[in-house]
Amino acid sequence: MGFESINEIDQFSFDDCVIKKFEVQEGQLYLELEALIVKARNSQNTNFTESYAGPTTVRLKEGSILSGIKEGYKYYDANGTLLEETPDRKLTDEELQVLPKQCEDVYLFSMEKDKEEDGKFTYYMEIEFPSEDEYDNAITDTFELKVEFEKAVFSWEFYMNRVEN
Repeated sequence: MGFESINEIDQFSFDDCVIKKFEVQEGQLYLELEALIVKARNSQNTNFTESYAGPTTVRLKEGSILSGIKEGYKYYDANGTLLEETPDRKLTDEELQVLPKQCEDVYLFSMEKDKEEDGKFTYYMEIEFPSEDEYDNAITDTFELKVEFEKAVFSWEFYMNRVEN
């Protein structure tokens, strides 16, 4: 095995991160990621510079999705006049079960810690479904998932390039 980082989510950057696969398995959440950035202070980074990890698997052990929302938006014209507003919408249990299966080639742009108590971590995962046309600037669907787990294991075999600023 190459590299394994445990409970160091804050030592990764999700700026360019793409979910290739997202499954809810027995007792864990399983993700396959591309373009995950390993920060310089990650225990597995001996280069001491931000670098892209190769294809990465993430196992959130004893993990589950607690809740989720489809994020709303406000759309303004060039003069700052509000043209359209859509509020956040809470996802149903059925939508929460189906959403991970739809997460192929979608962006995981953030994983933010909410709390840690009784040996469990609670995080917010921000996911964006890209537009069909990469040059289209239309509004896209974004979701916030609240997840809970006991242990986060990130594994990858090799490093790619250093991150350029």
